[in-house]
Amino acid sequence: GHQLSEKVIGENLRTVIEKVPGRLIVGTFASLLSRVNQIISICESLGKKVAVDGYGMKTNVEIAKELGYIKAHSSIFIDVERGHDYPPEKVVIIGTGAQGEKRAVLMRIAQGEHRFIRVQPNDTVMFSSSIIPGNERTVQRLMDTFYRRGAKVINYRMLDVHAGGHAQAEDIKLLLRLTN
Repeated sequence: GHQLSEKVIGENLRTVIEKVPGRLIVGTFASLLSRVNQIISICESLGKKVAVDGYGMKTNVEIAKELGYIKAHSSIFIDVERGHDYPPEKVVIIGTGAQGEKRAVLMRIAQGEHRFIRVQPNDTVMFSSSIIPGNERTVQRLMDTFYRRGAKVINYRMLDVHAGGHAQAEDIKLLLRLTN
């Protein structure tokens, strides 16, 4: 059920955040504060810095900090323009746009239009929310753009795997369906 799934996602998130070779760029809903909080506390426990980007995301995280929902120490948060002051493997960027929204953080990064973030070869981009039906093609295009720029892409399906190996099979099935 859902609880098991959340636990599995939590463990897999930790593994991803711990193992990525360079920067991690996470796209999720600004409203999904439980996920954002989970990512932030994992980063804190691993000694990574977190840059929050996107208007709604920044606002929500600020409010959640003020209300004591996000308890991470303020020293782990950095401004997105200061990301380059740290080794890439210490930086996690949490932004909006996992649905492929036009002006959101992920789209701007993918298209080279973000003021401070350029895709680097060791970057990993994680799409941390399931795709709203109807957005599949847009999100797929966005993922492809990241791939072409040399980033690795992880989607939510790969995080929510109970037995490690299923994601690839599912992705291949999806690819076949899209191709046909």
